[in-house]
Amino acid sequence: MSTTSILPPLYNSVPVTIPPHVSLTTSELLAFPAFKAWISRLTASLRSENNPDGYSLRSLEITNVVRFSSTKIGFVMLNAVVRDAEDKTSLPGVVLLRGASVAILPLLHPIDTPKDNLYAILTLQPRIPGATTSMAEIPAGMLDDSGSFAGAAAKELEEEVGITISEDKLINLSELAISSSPLLDKDASKESIGLANAPPVSSENTQKLDGIFSSAGLLDEFVTYHAFVHEIPEGELDRWKGKLTGLRDKGERITLKIVKFEDLWKATRDNMALCAWALWKGLQEDGRLPY
Repeated sequence: MSTTSILPPLYNSVPVTIPPHVSLTTSELLAFPAFKAWISRLTASLRSENNPDGYSLRSLEITNVVRFSSTKIGFVMLNAVVRDAEDKTSLPGVVLLRGASVAILPLLHPIDTPKDNLYAILTLQPRIPGATTSMAEIPAGMLDDSGSFAGAAAKELEEEVGITISEDKLINLSELAISSSPLLDKDASKESIGLANAPPVSSENTQKLDGIFSSAGLLDEFVTYHAFVHEIPEGELDRWKGKLTGLRDKGERITLKIVKFEDLWKATRDNMALCAWALWKGLQEDGRLPY
């Protein structure tokens, strides 16, 4: 039999229904960082001036949960019932919660060559959801429990590429692009993503949202893009080609592929790689990068 609980007043006391086949408690849901960040943003967005039709969240139904372990939730799928003030129309409300992610564009620069002589590092690894055993992509991963975007990016770089760096060496492409854009109304953009009066969530970085949404029609996920330029002797470039990396004990089998940065857009079908390439090119044209 389904169980129905009421969210705290902070979230407008919305009822949440969990069917019997879903192994999840309301307490676990409220402790899931991705849910807390999403419900906070949605609550604030529905209160904002960008909601002239008076849409409100009426109820939530949890439809599935995927656990990484008995104590760690990976993904939550739910259906949010959102209707207008006159109760005439509803908004599509199927949501897959997975939380924030990071992606990093690793670049190699041979010493004593022009600054724009850059090579991108792609990782080749199996991606079963993409029906391929060799997807060319840039390193990426979900935000860890620490809530540090830069820390997670540095970790992915070390695990997938084999380069160990300090967080302050990373270039936050997303932050540079969003903070400097004259085309974004900062106040309006905050309200449109639900940050105007958002209730606090656990991570100080969760509210910052210097990221780009992957597929806002289904996913809550937004990706923060970083880059790192690794200076190498010119003769070492070939050593990086075909290098084997990854955490083998966790099933990661990664081979590195090196391509000229200018050719990156032709060398991959990975949307994160293409997005990072576009951000770099745009910031470079604006003179915001030292390369």
